[in-house]
Amino acid sequence: MARRGVTRRTFLRTTGAALGGAALSQGLPRRVAAAEMKIGALFPLSGPMALLGEDMFRGAEVARKMINEQGGVLGNQVVWAKADAPDATAATSEAERLINVERVKVIAGSYSSALAFAASEVAERNKIVYWEFGATADSITQRGFKYLFRVLQLGSNLGDVAADYMAKVVGPTFLKMDPKQMKVGIIYEDTLYGTTTGGAAVARCKGHGMNVVLAETYSQKAVDLSSIVLKLKSLRPDVMIATQYISDGILFWRQTKELNFNVKAFSGTGAAHGLPDFPKAVGDDANYVLNSDPAVGLNTANLTPRAQQDLKVFRERFSKEYPGRTPAVHATLGYLGSMVLFKHVIPAAGGLDPDKIRDAAMKLDIADGDTVMGWGIKFAPPGDKNAGTNLRAYSVLMQWQEQQLHVVYPEKWATRKVVLPLPTWEERRAGKK
Repeated sequence: MARRGVTRRTFLRTTGAALGGAALSQGLPRRVAAAEMKIGALFPLSGPMALLGEDMFRGAEVARKMINEQGGVLGNQVVWAKADAPDATAATSEAERLINVERVKVIAGSYSSALAFAASEVAERNKIVYWEFGATADSITQRGFKYLFRVLQLGSNLGDVAADYMAKVVGPTFLKMDPKQMKVGIIYEDTLYGTTTGGAAVARCKGHGMNVVLAETYSQKAVDLSSIVLKLKSLRPDVMIATQYISDGILFWRQTKELNFNVKAFSGTGAAHGLPDFPKAVGDDANYVLNSDPAVGLNTANLTPRAQQDLKVFRERFSKEYPGRTPAVHATLGYLGSMVLFKHVIPAAGGLDPDKIRDAAMKLDIADGDTVMGWGIKFAPPGDKNAGTNLRAYSVLMQWQEQQLHVVYPEKWATRKVVLPLPTWEERRAGKK
């Protein structure tokens, strides 16, 4: 029996080899596995920040699929080594896992400032590139790191733009008030993102001579903000600036309605007020809310033809991959950050060597108007206070109208005229548009 078994195995091997040789000799195709290029992807995919983290990862995933369909990067198919980091502790441990177990040389992510601050420290210690799509806190790139790059603007810019718009446009044009006569209420959640952006808004408003009647922080996990709403109602600010994540942003806006607190202009500074989930939750009550953020829904006439086509293809592909969703700012930043890495930096570096990627990133020079966000890309050099931050990135002012987000300032990127002052809650109930 053993001898017959050996004979049979020998027969199968020789027959298989003969058939394989015949197939090759007749020119039949043979499947060859493409080489893979593994890159770490660290995002909050669970927990309170998952909604925004998932949205940014969706944009990155669209970029990965598109680049692979175009032949990959340097002939390799890009694959993500995914890491879920719902908090800073997890970000640290997951960054270590990606480096020591998955053996990645580049980590992309992460959306959240607290996560990026923690994970990028692990990457820097191991001389691994940390490529940030969406975390904005100024302090992230103020540590003199060599392997950290951020494709977007500083978080302080979000607060600065909102404050400047209130002082230079809203007051003189719509309220007929000198900035020094205006009362401002400013609130912000207590994470690194909130304190950076909200703190910048406070400083900028005071710099304009505006009367900041309230500058208050609160827990991002708060389930009741009515005490802050009532405090604001008693102080009667003319305008407000808020830095909030989606859950607390929705909660606050609902409670302003419930408690009949009104202001003449209200601006968010990214996160909550830039997501389609905001009007999905509050409906038409979102209309006329402003938001300082990188541009979505911008005037594409000022983009280069290449950027126009790139934006068009991305939007179509995103809607196909995720039916019922349009790409908001976080998804678009995930796409942009990935494509810059895939199309410009890694090819110029010739691979994933961190030092060569660093050199290629420092030489990158993309002109204004030549990306899907409208701005260009040039990273601050070593020795700069914000080394590794994109010096050409900036925020714009957008406004919700008919539950769609439109750029209203600056004029170069605007697609709609701003509608101000805000109708009161009573006027909204009476049907005033």
